[in-house]
Amino acid sequence: MSGFDRVCAPVTRTRHATGIEVVPSPEALRSVSARLEARGFSRDAIDVAEVIGALPLLERLLSAETEAARARGPDAELRLLRLRMAISERIQLAMLDVSSTLAVIDCEGERGDALRVRLQATEDRRARRLGLASILVGAATAALSGGLSLGGASAGGDIAGIVGGTTEASVATALLFGEASGRLRTERNLLREVWERPPRSELFPRTVWRYLTRRPVDAPDRSAPAETVAAEWRAGERFGPAGSQAERDRTLLLFGAGGTYTVQELEMRDAMLDLLEASIALMSETLRILVIELGERPFAEGPGAGG
Repeated sequence: MSGFDRVCAPVTRTRHATGIEVVPSPEALRSVSARLEARGFSRDAIDVAEVIGALPLLERLLSAETEAARARGPDAELRLLRLRMAISERIQLAMLDVSSTLAVIDCEGERGDALRVRLQATEDRRARRLGLASILVGAATAALSGGLSLGGASAGGDIAGIVGGTTEASVATALLFGEASGRLRTERNLLREVWERPPRSELFPRTVWRYLTRRPVDAPDRSAPAETVAAEWRAGERFGPAGSQAERDRTLLLFGAGGTYTVQELEMRDAMLDLLEASIALMSETLRILVIELGERPFAEGPGAGG
């Protein structure tokens, strides 16, 4: 199977796509967020904890810290340790989800690059051949028209020049407007998922999909990351003039199950994948914030709490 026919499938897709996800209501989330902020967690840490399903564990951690401050002992500290480990496991799984998704995006980019390199090589060979043909036509035209002029057939020389010029123009036109193209399969199209934003993704891990489609609770009017990425894809009439047939054709190609791509369209697809990859990579930074804030918390709060 060639590089541009290979299908990039995340190994975690089935488990995450079929898992049951419980999303708290905005009111409940605001209440929990206020309690966590009052106990030292930042908004970024709370948001990503909700994304990865760790909010209930953080609430239990607060209760365990309060209990440990009242009655210190090995049992209380063991409970704190277990809760910290459970939260850390959620964070580690989310980090693996991010890494897996970025690997799949890289794979999709490599598939497009493999086809693009092949098409570019075809166009380069074609350009060299047409360039050589143009030189030969020019030389033959000059020789023929010159010979006819020397022989006294000036009209014949003029005709030869016209024919030769027309031939050279045809070669130049073929060089300017001819494009190599090739087929690329995209049945499992990550770009389509982000473009359409279904409630549940069949291609992205649950945590990554929640991160991409979630709007901040404290700013519900702000766009979700997936909405921002899709808006950047549309910017500058990337797909063609708004409402045009070119726009409809290119949208169908980029977000469909596959089709015939030119080098320009493959470069466009690669740029779109890069934007998506950069957006998802930012999730690692928010997970890092949660790890730092969790590590900075003492094992108990109140008088006599240890660091």
